[in-house]
Amino acid sequence: MNRFIIFMFVVATCLGLNVAFFDMFPCPKNKILITNELGPGLVLQYHCHSRDNNLNVANLQFNETKEIAFGDKLGRRTRWTCLLKHGLYMRYFSEFIAYRMANVRRCGAYRNWIARKDGIYVIRNRNPPPTFHHTWNKTK
Repeated sequence: MNRFIIFMFVVATCLGLNVAFFDMFPCPKNKILITNELGPGLVLQYHCHSRDNNLNVANLQFNETKEIAFGDKLGRRTRWTCLLKHGLYMRYFSEFIAYRMANVRRCGAYRNWIARKDGIYVIRNRNPPPTFHHTWNKTK
């Protein structure tokens, strides 16, 4: 029993030192971009949130982009979820995971989510062209 307690103490101490060690060496922020390419005069509404941050609901005009910059947290997986809406009475919508931390901390990860009339596209880590992600849902 005492060996188990000592073992757990050593593991906890190492994990704590590991987190402190990585916090001493900050890396470039990760970025999520939300871009409105729906068309002239068409508004895109967005609401993005993570466990620690909740952005207010806001609108993007055609060709506008919202940037969200953040860092991964060790010990807790970072995940951002976004809800995008457009159309008359915001009847077309799509909710998706915009960013999910990998098993290790990422530095400078980039996700550009592009809203177009036919669906949502994504550019990962600045590698064009955008790839189709999913279509819009429609409220009844």
